[in-house]
Amino acid sequence: MFNYTSKINYANPQTKSLKVGLPKEIVKVLDVQPGDIMDWQVDVTDGKITVIAKKLE
Repeated sequence: MFNYTSKINYANPQTKSLKVGLPKEIVKVLDVQPGDIMDWQVDVTDGKITVIAKKLE
């Protein structure tokens, strides 16, 4: 398991959407580049949140 910290910022203050940068170690593991499409699966069970991220081919 890896542990990294990221800061969340506004992507667009008018819509209050947010963005977060991927730490370079995660970029390397996911083998992603600008323009790639990510798939996010989020499960919330008993107060525990699990996020699975993968790059779509």
